[in-house]
Amino acid sequence: MALAPAPTALTITVRQALDLLDGPFAGLASGVAQRQYAFWLGSGISRDRVDDLKGVIAKVLNHLRDSIIAGIPNCAYRTALEEAIELAYLSPGDRAQVDLSTPIAGWPVIDTVLTNLTREYSRLLDIRVHGHPEPDYLLWDIVDVPRTFAAALAEPDCEHLCLAILALEGVLPDVATANWDGLIEAAVDELTDPTGITLRVCVIPDDFREPPLLTRLLKFHGCAVRAAADPATYRPLLIARYSQITDWQHNANYALMRHQLVDLAVTKPTLMVGLSAQDVNIQYLFGEARALMAWTWPCDPPAHVFAENALGQDQRNILRVVYRGDYDGNIPAIEASALFRAYAKPALTALVLHVLCTKLRTFVQNVDAPHLAQPERAVMEQGIVALRNRLSAGAEPDRLAFIRTLVRGATQAMALFQEGAPAADCRYKPLGDAPVQRISADASLATSGILELAATLAVLGAGDSAGKWRIGHSDPADLQTGALRLVAGTTTTRIFFAANDRAGVQLEINGLVKSDDGDAIVVHSTSPVLKMARSPLAPPGRTGRMGLRNIGMAELLREATSANHLSERFGEEAVL
Repeated sequence: MALAPAPTALTITVRQALDLLDGPFAGLASGVAQRQYAFWLGSGISRDRVDDLKGVIAKVLNHLRDSIIAGIPNCAYRTALEEAIELAYLSPGDRAQVDLSTPIAGWPVIDTVLTNLTREYSRLLDIRVHGHPEPDYLLWDIVDVPRTFAAALAEPDCEHLCLAILALEGVLPDVATANWDGLIEAAVDELTDPTGITLRVCVIPDDFREPPLLTRLLKFHGCAVRAAADPATYRPLLIARYSQITDWQHNANYALMRHQLVDLAVTKPTLMVGLSAQDVNIQYLFGEARALMAWTWPCDPPAHVFAENALGQDQRNILRVVYRGDYDGNIPAIEASALFRAYAKPALTALVLHVLCTKLRTFVQNVDAPHLAQPERAVMEQGIVALRNRLSAGAEPDRLAFIRTLVRGATQAMALFQEGAPAADCRYKPLGDAPVQRISADASLATSGILELAATLAVLGAGDSAGKWRIGHSDPADLQTGALRLVAGTTTTRIFFAANDRAGVQLEINGLVKSDDGDAIVVHSTSPVLKMARSPLAPPGRTGRMGLRNIGMAELLREATSANHLSERFGEEAVL
């Protein structure tokens, strides 16, 4: 039987991306969860929200062609358009099919023109149109940066929400981006309190003096949102033209930004997502970093990873530069370690799920269970992995809808867990803002209930994997459906989690559970559940009626001698 072809960066599923993170890219996954990686982002993460390079180029060509004044042989727009066509380096046969008298959409070779010009976009935008003295006329007036890139602020896509989640989980220290849009900022604003304690946006030197937050966003080619609001300050900082890019590495106005980016390239491994790295200033940055301290091979986690379908010459040049003398003798191994074959949506969605899973597994490692040795905890952790894999199946085909559902579900579940009440809004509630290696040092975890919650999820995931029950999704819009649902045979049971006594009481006060609910379980984290004495008026023996089941997870963990023992005791208490 023929093997199925390996997925491409476009066809890969989130589950398949997770398999890569569990396997050959385990170093990348571990490094991200430990806050080691700097993310370098390009237009590929925003292609479904704002114009990509082909869209920008088409806008320029359309304007120049439509502005040609018939009958004037030296028309400035015709001259500029002909200069643009020359930059596409068409064959004589293809050039003959370009008819400037017809709209560009009708050119038989328009796809070739647009594709070729993506490599020359900066030279295209540097073309001067006689009668327009502004050097950025094509960019500011025709591409219309404020309308094209700043107006998209309110609609973040899957990629931007994933980055916001990673920032809130404390694993995203620095993001360097050539993008002008404000979509990452919009995603953070959507998921957090508007007081702004998560993201520090850096465009001008003064921004680097502001207090550090969870994540720095270094917009080294400028910011359309700020340029629209303050053109005098930020319009000159929009880097796109070839003359700007070549001057960037020597211009004193960008010295501090260059210093910060070189520092990232030297001290942190790099994950590039949606960034071709073709601009000479980006190549120069990594060359300057190499001069200070090269990365050596072998390297774990890998020093440079590209979320692409294949490595292009620009990416190979970066690898050649940063690994210096180690590259030529290790080309196949270095390039295999550097190519994570997944584009932005599946790659970032998988990283979110992997980080959440890794944090929950770390909680299991730290939970108070004196008789559970490390091998038994490792067995429990596989229940978390099973849950993650089960959840990832819902990511296809609409990753944006999946992430929004994940945020809504997690937000409501955490609100019920911590407060016993619905969330006031859809602000994302992270598992914590510490990377995984610092979790065990958090003294507040012992009383937060989150460790016991993770252990419960491990038990539930293991039971699902073993076929004891099936985990079903709850409805975030209907809080009475619980945080999860367990289906065993023909019976569906609602599962609620309570971090402490107060949350447990509030679940009842808010009418989410009642003492006679036979289809509900409340798993309490930090307090053992007292067994209620039977009323002297109650008849002896079993009545056949089952009310609300309260399970004290801390007590079960203290008693458990193995992962299997814990699962059995949970099943007994849950009466499933």
